[in-house]
Amino acid sequence: MKYIDFHIHMDFYKKPQEIINIYEEKQIYSLFVTNLPEIYEAHLPKYNGFKYIRLGLGYHPEMVDYYDFNRKIFDKYFESTNYIGEVGIDGSKKYAHNIDTQIQIFDYICSKVSNEAKIMTIHSKKAEDIVLQKLKKYKIKYAVFHWYSGSLKTINDIVESGYYFSINPSMLESQKGKEILKNIPHERILFESDGPFSKYKKNITEPKYFEEIFKEFNEFYGIDYFEKLVFNNLKKLLVERQFFEQKSKILKQIIE
Repeated sequence: MKYIDFHIHMDFYKKPQEIINIYEEKQIYSLFVTNLPEIYEAHLPKYNGFKYIRLGLGYHPEMVDYYDFNRKIFDKYFESTNYIGEVGIDGSKKYAHNIDTQIQIFDYICSKVSNEAKIMTIHSKKAEDIVLQKLKKYKIKYAVFHWYSGSLKTINDIVESGYYFSINPSMLESQKGKEILKNIPHERILFESDGPFSKYKKNITEPKYFEEIFKEFNEFYGIDYFEKLVFNNLKKLLVERQFFEQKSKILKQIIE
């Protein structure tokens, strides 16, 4: 089986190096998202040699109360990765007081990514519509809504805009989560653990549970190829990104 994990916080595990080794050994194509540009900077030297793990340059909206957004570091490493995340806006009650600052930061990040061949992994809790609005405004080519929890109508708008969703086993544990899963077209689904924040049967979601988790998604969707589905969807997304990057380079050369 070819597993993927398109959203994981490896630095939050108690023994991150053990988790990293497992992902490489099991050949799980994964995206290690970061919550601050400083975290990306600290981990980048360790991740250049990995085959299956990629590092995302991020600034989590929940960090606004605790850490300023370091534009200098973000800009410094912007060209070093094809992945931007975790980024976004959180409009839930706990973070509503600083939503204007969140929006300003997300505006800046989107302006950097605009028309670039980079894939964003998005936090959009209670702010799904405004996040989508920003993505469209800045002509973001590739975005993945991580652990989506918004309205069914907005799912349609996201799909029409060409974006993806990364889903995790915690979404199978609530009626709303199941409704959301049913309404996402199969061709727009990726898999994420969001480890160590999502749970599977009261345990932190880890690769040792992936086979069982994928079987549950097979049962939920009434299929027998969930692992192939999400793997092929990721492959398609990466091919599209690479093609756009190459086309952009050619156009730039012509203009210059």
